[in-house]
Amino acid sequence: MLRYSLSRLSQAVLVIAIMSFMLFAVIGLMPGDPLENMFEGNPSLTPELMAQMRELYGVDQPITTRYWNWLTAALQGDLGYSSLYFRPVLDVLVPAMFQTAKLLVLTLMVSVPLAMILGTLASRKPNGMIDTLVGLFSFAAISLPNFWVSLLLIILFSVKLGILPASGSPMSDDAGFWIHVRHLVLPVGVLAMFHVGPLIRYVRAAMIETLSADFVRTARAKGLNERTVIVRHALRNALIPMVTVLALSFGHLFSGALVIETIFGMLGMGKLIYDAISNVDFNLALVGLLMATIVVLVANLLADLAYAVLDPRITL
Repeated sequence: MLRYSLSRLSQAVLVIAIMSFMLFAVIGLMPGDPLENMFEGNPSLTPELMAQMRELYGVDQPITTRYWNWLTAALQGDLGYSSLYFRPVLDVLVPAMFQTAKLLVLTLMVSVPLAMILGTLASRKPNGMIDTLVGLFSFAAISLPNFWVSLLLIILFSVKLGILPASGSPMSDDAGFWIHVRHLVLPVGVLAMFHVGPLIRYVRAAMIETLSADFVRTARAKGLNERTVIVRHALRNALIPMVTVLALSFGHLFSGALVIETIFGMLGMGKLIYDAISNVDFNLALVGLLMATIVVLVANLLADLAYAVLDPRITL
């Protein structure tokens, strides 16, 4: 197990190194250069001075040299300066990552148990009433536009009833714990709703297949009660494909919740990356996309380790 984990970790490090260079090259294709966008509109900046600054900061050097200089500085903790927020990239990135981490953890805490419960109930009697109702809910969660549902919930709970705030974060960082929780109810609820739809379908399909397996019939023949058969035998084996879906969804939840963050006024990673690319902020866009890549790789590594826990045969 340890040898396999170290092997997968080394592969992840290699992928991160390759992706960092590819992202650096792609970001370099954006119009202009960092200095030109940073000092755009400065009337005192002459072409001669701009050429001297390009030479000073190494912007006119080959891409391999520029990448090596950036990588060396990044490994020392210097991720550059954001031309959009006029602050170091790390100072902008950490609050956004914390905001997205809250959304990510709370969404998974709501959606995963709900998908397991509803998917299991639907699989007990396929094409029955419960299965039909759960199927309608999951297809609605997959099909409805998330921005439309978000606006409807804001109108209902914030405007009409006035019981929940319309923003995803309070105005002051010194607000109490329960105030932060109230602000997160709507964005987490919307994000969990759209995340739980596909998970329910996967759990239902896996449970239907597992419940017809020989080892489940053997467990029932031994006289085990139905709850033990489902929870300890069938559900554990049915979770293996769900782990794959969860690992693949980490990237979307980490950097793809742009609409939710925009509607609820939250500066998370999705909004941060979008603003950085729109405003040609080279350093912020590069590091933000690289962080999203690292999260996906870590999620895949954890999924591989979870396979071995759920099914010991995989370690062989």
